[in-house]
Amino acid sequence: MSASDAKGPDMQVRCLTDLKDGEHGIIRSNGDRKSTEMGLFPGARVVMFRNRKAERSLVIGAGDARFLVSRVIANKVEIQG
Repeated sequence: MSASDAKGPDMQVRCLTDLKDGEHGIIRSNGDRKSTEMGLFPGARVVMFRNRKAERSLVIGAGDARFLVSRVIANKVEIQG
């Protein structure tokens, strides 16, 4: 059984900033209320469009929306899987 198949406390958890371009994930928790209200809530499926270490923000998609998210906020968003 791989880490992504695990259930419970051993489930792999990463921050939104850990996703690479083209990778998908499901939001586990979000410590930023404003971005949660905008659509980045627990259970939402997200896809990373642009994550460049040299840039201050990253571009993600959630549903039909696209978001430019600062790295400070992205580090507060936990992704499972």
